[in-house]
Amino acid sequence: MNGPENLIAVPVNTAPLPTVQNHTRHPSQYYQMLDVSGQVFHVIVSRLTYTLRRVDGHSRPLLAETQTPLVATDEFYGEANASSVIQESDFAPYKPKCDILFTHATAHAPGGQPAPRWPVEVRIGDWAKRFTVTGPRYAEPTRDHGWRITEPEPALQVPIRYEQAFGGTCQWPLRTEPDQPPELLAREEHNPVGCGYVDEAWLAKSRVADIDVPQIEVPDRPFDEGAIKAQSYPVIGLGAIGRWWLPRRLKAGTYDDDWKQTRWPHLPLDFDFGYWNAAPEDQQIDYPQGGEPVVLIHVHPTPEVRFNLPKPDLKMLLHLDAGVPLFKLMNIDTLIFDMQTLQLIVVQRGLVAARAGVDRIELGTWDIAAARAANANLLNPPP
Repeated sequence: MNGPENLIAVPVNTAPLPTVQNHTRHPSQYYQMLDVSGQVFHVIVSRLTYTLRRVDGHSRPLLAETQTPLVATDEFYGEANASSVIQESDFAPYKPKCDILFTHATAHAPGGQPAPRWPVEVRIGDWAKRFTVTGPRYAEPTRDHGWRITEPEPALQVPIRYEQAFGGTCQWPLRTEPDQPPELLAREEHNPVGCGYVDEAWLAKSRVADIDVPQIEVPDRPFDEGAIKAQSYPVIGLGAIGRWWLPRRLKAGTYDDDWKQTRWPHLPLDFDFGYWNAAPEDQQIDYPQGGEPVVLIHVHPTPEVRFNLPKPDLKMLLHLDAGVPLFKLMNIDTLIFDMQTLQLIVVQRGLVAARAGVDRIELGTWDIAAARAANANLLNPPP
């Protein structure tokens, strides 16, 4: 026997592997992917780690002494797919937008004094997101089939996670054996790990005395009894949303019998590469160029933190089968603000069509203008 048995033959073409050289200390990886039409493209992903504790003369974070490794698998705060995502794998094939993501984020009360409610704001360049957080509170059903929501308790800190946002899952019985499906299972599919969502059939069976309600609110629109009755309220957070949550999963395309018969193992024709953007849609921006001002309000013990995005100069040098070597910039498609380690993670990704005929790819921090000037002098030497 010269290999494992019962393997499924997969009719997927690949491209010749180029030689890859990384002249930097940033963790990087090469791999190949397919687009919807089945064309192969080369991918290079690099992860750059900056410290938010030190900035240069332009108020830009400095590179951290230790560069964090690429993330190979999705990471969660608790149970996989049943808790908020810390960060997803870096090995996405392509992100059409840049994700703005915060991990281990906490809202800090103004002045270090407990407060029942306060605003939070983050800004990067022209983009901004604002919301309100509250202390813990709960809602209890009333005899007239309504709800009474308590006033929020004063708090010093509020975790900014989807567990504190509107959503949730209602299951009955509350606990089941691993191989026994629940009698009733209802979810808020935009955020199944949140709170405040109540299924009427579940409520009748469980007869709970009270439920937790969201601590993350739309400014000037507190979560109230009407939101519980309507079972409708915005899901607000700063982290990645689940791969199977709405509306993200709708971008994954249609995997039906027709796909099995005519497309497998290729992507469905209605696949949207925006699926690979993990941030909420209101946290997806055009690729930043570096230098954009950042303002963080009440997400750090210091009430307001200001700095500028770094200007990563990492780029690819492509050696084609024919022609002069070409420089290609790598897009910044992920910004992760780790508020626990006070680090900024910048993920850059470069794509090249395999049909371009790439023999070698180098990663470096060359000065393109200087290189072009040098090439011009070689082609047209001064007299």
